[in-house]
Amino acid sequence: MRMTEKQKRFCDFNIETGNAKEAAIRAGYSEKTAKQIGQENLTKPDLRAYIDERLAELKNERTADAQEVLEYLTAVMRGEYKEA
Repeated sequence: MRMTEKQKRFCDFNIETGNAKEAAIRAGYSEKTAKQIGQENLTKPDLRAYIDERLAELKNERTADAQEVLEYLTAVMRGEYKEA
């Protein structure tokens, strides 16, 4: 199953807000059915996979890897680090 544009928007807004109902409304679903649609969308394998993949990417972008930590600590130790 491919995602529709509306479903992709739902996923992106759900990642942003953590609230399925709010994400559904912002994605363009009816306010009357937003809660139900939001919950249904979270059970769809393709949408769930997209959300999980994006969350993993965001976590990787925000988390320093071992090399970054070592470079930072080395710079601090050598007095090369200056606070902005």
